[in-house]
Amino acid sequence: MKKLLATVAVVGFTATAASASTVVDLRSGGDVTSLGQMGSFKSGYVSGSIDPWRRGPFNDYLTQTGGGLGVSGWGDNTAQLDGFLDEAITFTFDKAVRLVSVTFSYFRGSDDADIYVNGSKVANESSSNPYYFGNVEASSFTIAADGYYDRFRIKSFTVAPVPLPAAGFLLLGGLAGLGALSRKRKKAV
Repeated sequence: MKKLLATVAVVGFTATAASASTVVDLRSGGDVTSLGQMGSFKSGYVSGSIDPWRRGPFNDYLTQTGGGLGVSGWGDNTAQLDGFLDEAITFTFDKAVRLVSVTFSYFRGSDDADIYVNGSKVANESSSNPYYFGNVEASSFTIAADGYYDRFRIKSFTVAPVPLPAAGFLLLGGLAGLGALSRKRKKAV
């Protein structure tokens, strides 16, 4: 019985710890491991790719400073997300996560961002900083600047793991119960 209680306690603790949020730092010295025409990030259990986009025929490059990530390229070297040529950055995760928030730097009163989750626009010209997603489950999100005066960087984002369905805990409890019952029957014989 003591082992059964210990097992239930460990499963409960693991489930609670797994729901903790992770902040992915996009500033220099943070969680971005490569830059150029593509980038990548890794922080704790969260990892994935970063893809910059700019309107026009020229190459797009991720830029990184102490303020976070931006985009640069021919004709626009501000190294921020700006609306001069309409720019965006897409983050694609290796496994589904719950999106909590994204925080911007150099975000002024006139700035706003278009925000997409899994390719669908969820915010048109949002001026919220940080922007809260509402814990939606996603495999990707995109931050875009399309207004002429928009100029900002993406400083960080916060995600949480997708929780195990309740059926998973019921299964673990049932298996633990069967194990305890089997052990009890062996002792009785």
